[in-house]
Amino acid sequence: MRAFKIITAMVLFSVVAFSAYSKDFEDVSRKKNAMPKVLVLGLNDNVNSNYFPDVMITEETGIPTDSIDIVFNKTIADNIAEAANKVGGHTFVSSFGKCDAGVVVNEIKLNGSEEEIYADLSDVENSSLEKMLTEADADYLLILNQHYLKWQEQPMRTMFYFVSYSLFDKNKNEITRGNNYFTCMKPEGTERLRKSSKKSSTKIASAVIKTLNNK
Repeated sequence: MRAFKIITAMVLFSVVAFSAYSKDFEDVSRKKNAMPKVLVLGLNDNVNSNYFPDVMITEETGIPTDSIDIVFNKTIADNIAEAANKVGGHTFVSSFGKCDAGVVVNEIKLNGSEEEIYADLSDVENSSLEKMLTEADADYLLILNQHYLKWQEQPMRTMFYFVSYSLFDKNKNEITRGNNYFTCMKPEGTERLRKSSKKSSTKIASAVIKTLNNK
């Protein structure tokens, strides 16, 4: 009889503990799903330079010429998402594998010059943008407008790697824009690019999060 009571008590304790765990898990999931989500999107053919043509970038990095924009966009997008998600409060996701962004990307215009290039969504159909954001379950769109490799000879031979970005809401309203950079001696391959760009990517993520928190 005593053994039966002990077993019954253990079963009841397990049920209560599991129920509490399930509730905590549901609360965490609910909070995570309620976080505003930012979709990070890189554009086609958005790697430019005042010195390095695509062929030279390929020679220096080993990245095929027709994949330069894909590799650069994915590397920076992943770094931004990783940095932002460590901060919390917002969920950042790269568009790679999350949605079909082709229609929207093809409708985006770019204005400006050199490292000051920014996106213009005036030609983007509202339905196209809504479809893409819905597919990605996102509330905001962070566009990687351009990767600009700016070479200088003086006072020191240096390459500045600029990333310009624009943040939009679901209604195509621009919320903020800006750029950040890191320096190196030449274009870098995927792994070195990932490491070298972490700090500047973190600064971009922080700037976007600060803007969203102040809305």
